[in-house]
Amino acid sequence: MGSTERKGFIESVVEYLWDTWSTVALQLLPTIDGFGKQLVERAGLSSFSPFNLMLAVGLLLIVYIIFRKVKDASREKERFLEVYPQMKQELEESIGKLHALADKIDKVHRDCTITQVVAKSTGAVSGVLTILGLALAPVSAGVSLGLSATGLGLGAAAAVTSVSTTLVEKVSTASVEAEARQLLTSSNVTENDIKSNNTEKDITESLEKITSRLVSVSKQFVMNVDDIKKNINAIKLEKASPRLANKAKRLMTTGKLSAKSTKEVKKAFGGTALAMTKNDRICAAATACHSLALDIISIIEETKHLLEGAEFAAKLRQKAQELEQKLQELIRVHDSLTQ
Repeated sequence: MGSTERKGFIESVVEYLWDTWSTVALQLLPTIDGFGKQLVERAGLSSFSPFNLMLAVGLLLIVYIIFRKVKDASREKERFLEVYPQMKQELEESIGKLHALADKIDKVHRDCTITQVVAKSTGAVSGVLTILGLALAPVSAGVSLGLSATGLGLGAAAAVTSVSTTLVEKVSTASVEAEARQLLTSSNVTENDIKSNNTEKDITESLEKITSRLVSVSKQFVMNVDDIKKNINAIKLEKASPRLANKAKRLMTTGKLSAKSTKEVKKAFGGTALAMTKNDRICAAATACHSLALDIISIIEETKHLLEGAEFAAKLRQKAQELEQKLQELIRVHDSLTQ
């Protein structure tokens, strides 16, 4: 067979296969010998050779494969169009919930951080009042005791508020993270992608430490309340007994007092600035200054923490953005199939 004749044969076979594209044509595959002869006759050839038969079979298989691919693609298209509304709705709902959770955790973070700043500021005020109370003790015992009592009360309240706020934020954040983790899992996001910096073990350990701190602070609060009572009683005693107040003043300024008088002063004003020597008050003031410096540093850090926002909320918004990209891709595929 010449090249011109073979080219005409191939073109005739392709034309015949496309003209007879139907189930009937595919059913002819078992009777390939008769079908091959039909192709040869269609091509107008005078003879039927094994080569012509093999060529016809090959072309038929190619067309059959294409037919199956097109048919499978059509089925996939139908299935996609069927599930598209539900997929789109679920993605939109997940995106909305992620933004809502991010807003919720941001609100908890903001409120707790503001409370922490207030607590630290109250602690700083407490430190200032304590220092003033110690400084004014030799000058005005009544004012000094009043400032000391106020400082103790503010300090105790600030410490309890700070630890309680930390506990509330940890519990609230852990709850929102668990909800977000479940939501993202249902949205086919891998565990590594949704895992926060703190694992469940870390969160449990943090809560245990916070609870322990809360117990310790509560005990300190009770002790501070006792010291406040001592300062209040000292104020009353200082007014009622000027002679005893003068002895306390000499102890605070010169430190020169008889053992009996010293014992009398300490018994009456024990636990207050009026029972301290000058060196004792300096040491107490230094400790108060150190605590004040720590409170100021904490205020700066908490303010910066407030401006930065919650880290996990940023992660949730990032995941929401990724789901939005998937949604847009889904919409593009749908539009291309329906146009």
